Amino acid sequence: MPSRILLCGAASVIDALVGPQRAAVEQATGVEIVVEKSNAGRGLKDLIEGKCDAALVSASLESCLEAARTAGLTQAPPADLKMDAVSSSEVVFVVHPSNPVKALTWAQLRDIHTGKIASWKEVGGRDQPVAVFTDAAASATRGLVKQVVMGNAEYAASARAVAQVKEVATEVARNEAGIGALGLEFATPGVRIVESQKVLRPLAFVTRGEPSEPLRKVIEAYRKAARK
Repeated sequence: MPSRILLCGAASVIDALVGPQRAAVEQATGVEIVVEKSNAGRGLKDLIEGKCDAALVSASLESCLEAARTAGLTQAPPADLKMDAVSSSEVVFVVHPSNPVKALTWAQLRDIHTGKIASWKEVGGRDQPVAVFTDAAASATRGLVKQVVMGNAEYAASARAVAQVKEVATEVARNEAGIGALGLEFATPGVRIVESQKVLRPLAFVTRGEPSEPLRKVIEAYRKAARK
């Protein structure tokens, strides 16, 4: 029987890397890969609680630990957490295609997400209230935007969190006043990407200490696949 590893966590890492390359990596390593998709916070919580071999995350370890606490982690994080980035992807901000606003600065994005800017009119758009949609509270995407773009300021109480990151595009596509952040791979034809300074994030594995030999082989195989 081949070795078997369980990976859990960020949908963005699974959809952008782990899922598409899974068959090739299994063939190259002889390791069976089982995947449980949730979000980075839940995945890191599961790893710390000993429920999986590695967590899949798409933000800094600091942001993901905060997300894990939001997901219900109560114990102190162990000192041996090790993050291994194998690739990277871009987080983009999307609006409804009818929205006339083409570009936003990070300062404007921060003020929109904190609620300081409440109407699109304030940034050159229509006179209508901004509707902010975010990934789940325990997600890495939401945590990354909060840390990098918002300077750790809090989201406005009116910001609406969805269950899965791909639903951000769904909600914005049917709301002319909507805006949301999501991985580039989730930007559907029903939304338009706003021009802004790039937000890059890691696609990474987190382990407790050094990975086992089968897991090390899998991580290296994904790293190799990401370079192609």
